[in-house]
Amino acid sequence: MNRMNVNATPFIMPILRTILFLVLGLLPLAFNNRWSLHDISKWWMLIAITVNILTIIYLVYVAKKNNSTYKDYINHTSKSKIKSTILTVIIMLILGMSGLWIFSFLVYGYLPVTTIQPLPVWVALTCFILLPITTLLAELPFYLGYCSKLIKDRTGNEKLSIIYPLFFYAAQHSFIPLLFDYKHLLSRFLMFVPLLVYIGYKYKKDNDLQNLMIGHGVLDLMTAIQLLIVSLYPSIYITMMNINP
Repeated sequence: MNRMNVNATPFIMPILRTILFLVLGLLPLAFNNRWSLHDISKWWMLIAITVNILTIIYLVYVAKKNNSTYKDYINHTSKSKIKSTILTVIIMLILGMSGLWIFSFLVYGYLPVTTIQPLPVWVALTCFILLPITTLLAELPFYLGYCSKLIKDRTGNEKLSIIYPLFFYAAQHSFIPLLFDYKHLLSRFLMFVPLLVYIGYKYKKDNDLQNLMIGHGVLDLMTAIQLLIVSLYPSIYITMMNINP
């Protein structure tokens, strides 16, 4: 039984991380029944940071348990050239932004702006610092450096080892922020598919996470910058809300 549990771990952990976003998104309701999911949703970056920190702790714990180190999950095999890094970042930015725009318009008919709402400036500054760093260190090392590698070792199926964790990587975004609206759930899942297809292809081709981690960090930095801007200047958010139908 213990052996079965160990073998199932890389299949279970992506599901548990996705569920963790769901649980933490609902948890505040247990402490204040006057809150709504909409009230809680604007704090989603703090929830993401919390999940990322827990993920990093888990990776460090598992590495130590297996007489390894966290660096092994990055699976860095060669020195990346600056041109290659810049190209990867540009492609990820294009795919991330185009996925956001295309699927938002396909599902909603416009670009929703409620995902990033003004917060106290000190909270926005905290997110500006911690979101890119924790996401960079947690997500790709977890889904590909840890889960994908173990799935491949235990099944010998390279395609499954990449598609399975990346599916839940996309699925977790349906609950960030958490709103039980089918359009929100669907669009949040679909908008990350183009980016994750590229990440899966690039990882399979190069077997190296470093450039992908940098590109992902830049994407989250841009998101955190948006939060900081609307928190410093709430009038911008109000103007954006007035533009939407």
